Amino acid sequence: MSAVKVQFVRLFVFTLVYYLDLVTQLHVYRVLALATSTRCSALTALSADRFKRTVIILRRSVANTAVSKGFCSTHFTPGSSPVTPTLPPLPTPEFTAPSHPSLPSISGDTYKSSPALSIGAQQQHTFVSTRSLLSHERQTKPMSSRMEAQSVVSLLMGSLLLLLVQLRSVAAQQAWAVTDWAAAHATFYGGTSAAGTMGGACGYGNLYSSGYGVQSTALSNALFNNGLSCGACFLIECQLEGSKYCYPGKSITVTATNACPPGSEGGWCDPPKSHFDLSYPMFQQLAQPVGGVIPVRYRRTSCNKSGGVRFALHGNRYFNYILVSNVGGWGDVSALAIKGDKTGWNSMSQNWGQYWSANVDLTGQTLSFKVTLGNGQSQEFYNVADKNWQIGQTYETDYNFS
Repeated sequence: MSAVKVQFVRLFVFTLVYYLDLVTQLHVYRVLALATSTRCSALTALSADRFKRTVIILRRSVANTAVSKGFCSTHFTPGSSPVTPTLPPLPTPEFTAPSHPSLPSISGDTYKSSPALSIGAQQQHTFVSTRSLLSHERQTKPMSSRMEAQSVVSLLMGSLLLLLVQLRSVAAQQAWAVTDWAAAHATFYGGTSAAGTMGGACGYGNLYSSGYGVQSTALSNALFNNGLSCGACFLIECQLEGSKYCYPGKSITVTATNACPPGSEGGWCDPPKSHFDLSYPMFQQLAQPVGGVIPVRYRRTSCNKSGGVRFALHGNRYFNYILVSNVGGWGDVSALAIKGDKTGWNSMSQNWGQYWSANVDLTGQTLSFKVTLGNGQSQEFYNVADKNWQIGQTYETDYNFS
C-alpha cells in the first residue's frame, strides 16, 4: 500500500471515530448547549497534526450548523455580545537545509538537524458546567426526533464532503510522492563538470564514489520532505509548449541528493513551488542552457542501482550514526532499525538527510538493518557487518530493493 493510501486510511479512520464521538455529544446534549458563546468557541481547536485538520473543520462545521439550525444561539447570557468561533491558522513546518550549492564537508555529528514545528499558544476556553447545560436545555423548546435525525444526517453529509476535500489536500501536499505527471520548473547549478553538486543536504558526500554521479538534483522544500526524499528518483521531461529551448522527446532520470533552500535560484525554490535544481550535465540533456529556467513535468520512478544497499558507520560505540545510500526501488528511506545478534530491533531516528542515529551499544555484535521505504516497502538485511565492525567503515548488502 502506498504512503498516500496509508495516510488516506489513517485519516478516514481517525475522522470517523472522532465524528461518532461528536454525534454522540450532539444526541446527548441535543446540540443546544454545545454552541453557546463559550462552548461554540471551544469547538474550534488548534492542531499541527495533518491527520487532525479534518477534525478541526468538523468541529467548526458542528458549531456553525448548530447555530444556523437554531439549536443554540451565539450568546449564552441575554444581552451579551455575539461570539464568532475562529480557527487559528495552522503553522507550516519548514526545513532549513545546509547552504547550497557550496556545502561544507561532514565531520562526525556536527550536523544534527531536527526541524521543530513551532505551534502557537493554545487558546483557553471556559466550559459550561453540565448543570448549566441541563438547566438551559429545560428552558428551551425540545426538538422533535425528526429534526434531530435530519440534523445528524446533514452533519454527516457535510462532514463526508469535507473529508473528501481533505483527502485531496493531503495528496496535493505530497508533491515528492506523485506517481502521475505533475508540473514544476528546473534550473541548473554546480558548473559544467558538476563539481559544485558534491556534498549536499542528503549527506552522500562525493557523488561519484557514492554511486550517484552527475545524475542528481537538488529539491525545493516542497519536494525535499525534510530530507526523507533523499535517494528518491524522478523522471523529468521538458514542457515543449512552455519553452522554445526544450529538446523534443527528451527525458532524464535523476536522484535527489541535495536541497535547494528558499531564497536561492531567484526564488524558484521558495515554498510552495515544486522545483528541481539539476546538475548542469542533466539540464543540458533536457534543454539548451540559455534561458536558465524551463517548465518541466515530473513523477516518481523506480531507482535502478548497481550493487547493494550501503551502510556507512559513524559516531561511536554508544552513538550509532549511520548513513544509508545506494538504495534501489523507491529509493527514499523513511524508517530504519538496527539490531545486534544479541538484541532485538532498535528504531533509529533521522538526524539529517539520510543520516540516522540511535543510542545503543552494539560493540562485538554482528549488525543487521531493517529498511523501510517511502512507499511502505520494507526489507531486513541480516549480518551486514561482522562482530569486528569499525567506525568509519562502509558495509554493502548482497542484494537491493527492486
